Amino acid sequence: MSKNRYTLYLANNCHQCSEVLDYVQRKKIDCLVINVDDEGDSTPVKVFIYPVLFQNDKLLAYGYDIIEHFQLYKNRP
Repeated sequence: MSKNRYTLYLANNCHQCSEVLDYVQRKKIDCLVINVDDEGDSTPVKVFIYPVLFQNDKLLAYGYDIIEHFQLYKNRP
């Protein structure tokens, strides 16, 4: 796994999670996707909302801000 790979954490019954996942898949962003409800994994730090995006265990964005992150920063696809 690339050390700069994104990790996107999602939860069940989460509208924003579905929309962010759809965006990531449409844009073919290299991102490890983990559903915390289905897989039982937890985020590197405690969070209060999903979806949440990490890179190298650093929290980058929550919710729809994840899409904005990919649209605004040089690391976007």
